[in-house]
Amino acid sequence: MTLFLQDLLTSKKTLIVVGPGGVGKTTTSAALAVHAARSGLKVLVLTVDPARRLANSLGLTELGNDEVEIDPLLFEEAGVPLRSIEGIPAGRLYGMMLDVKSTFDELIHRHAPSRAVAEKILANPFYVQASSALAGSQEYMAMEKLYEIRQQGKYDLVVLDTPPTSNALDFLSAPDRLEDFMGSPTAKLMVQGAKVAGRFGLGFLKINALVVRGLNRFIGADMLLNLLDFVQSFHEMYAGFKERASRVREIFRAPDVAFIIVTSTDAAAIDEATFFRTRLVDAQMPLGCVIVNRVRHPYVTPEALDGLREAVIAAAPPAGDSSALTRVAEAAEEAARAWSVIAEQDALNLEDLAMAIGDETVVLPIPLFSRDIHDIQSLARYGRFIATAIPLKGPAA
Repeated sequence: MTLFLQDLLTSKKTLIVVGPGGVGKTTTSAALAVHAARSGLKVLVLTVDPARRLANSLGLTELGNDEVEIDPLLFEEAGVPLRSIEGIPAGRLYGMMLDVKSTFDELIHRHAPSRAVAEKILANPFYVQASSALAGSQEYMAMEKLYEIRQQGKYDLVVLDTPPTSNALDFLSAPDRLEDFMGSPTAKLMVQGAKVAGRFGLGFLKINALVVRGLNRFIGADMLLNLLDFVQSFHEMYAGFKERASRVREIFRAPDVAFIIVTSTDAAAIDEATFFRTRLVDAQMPLGCVIVNRVRHPYVTPEALDGLREAVIAAAPPAGDSSALTRVAEAAEEAARAWSVIAEQDALNLEDLAMAIGDETVVLPIPLFSRDIHDIQSLARYGRFIATAIPLKGPAA
């Protein structure tokens, strides 16, 4: 049996972990990175999750826009040491938390025609708000940072934990949305209007108190001035942004990249994962596998359920209050039956997923663990489990 995900970790340079919110993307990203580092690779895990769970799981108080190495001693203390060669750790693990605004600022400095233009944009109040709130900015900056890291070539493997979003497809369309904003007819019209107005356009609005008071009644003159100024300055960088966006998009189809879709057994999460998988395949993007987290399995066989109450009573030590023992046994049987129903539904949802995605996609079902995954030791255990999981179906099954 081929260990599919283990091979993926060693054959790819970048893993992009995607999926709906609340399915364990961050935990899975961290676990994969920990396992790859313990296998002897130099690994960076990049997250844009504002909850900062990743930093805490790796024994850090925080992560920032610069990579931070996870101290090999933490792995030693957790009982899951990194692979060493002559006493020196061969594997290394680094973490980074994307700072959207800082990344956007760096992009402005890179593409602005002059330092003065860059400073003008960075000081614009509209930019200060838009750099964090502009639709697609978080997703695009994640790809921008990934592009920068890949260009440096410092790591054997980069694991990108994509932004928490209600629609994972937002991630794929981020470069297009930012580019469309800059090249939209509305933006061009605003730029043309500002140019036609020339020295009298913005200047006239700034000094004409009557016009300012009139605009303030509707949208606020200051907001309009900042917006026009922002769009005009930003448009000067459109060509550079467009070229860079094209390069960023190339990452989606690079042969050393693989998307890993993480989902759960929830029907809505499976539907979104299926749709995302279809989008990747149609766009000829490299899909690695689908990981289905928190699959619940029955603890008791259907045959044993019928005699569970009697078995509990028989196994219990003699008690003075037989009615209390009976109530406990009945509660145990009721809980087991309820769990079996949930587990059966999970199995049915897995079947629906397998049928929907066909035989060309590897599906890795991961059971629900009894303990929370919150530190290096549990991440290492989880990572090892995923890397050695037997596919439910697909070419490797």
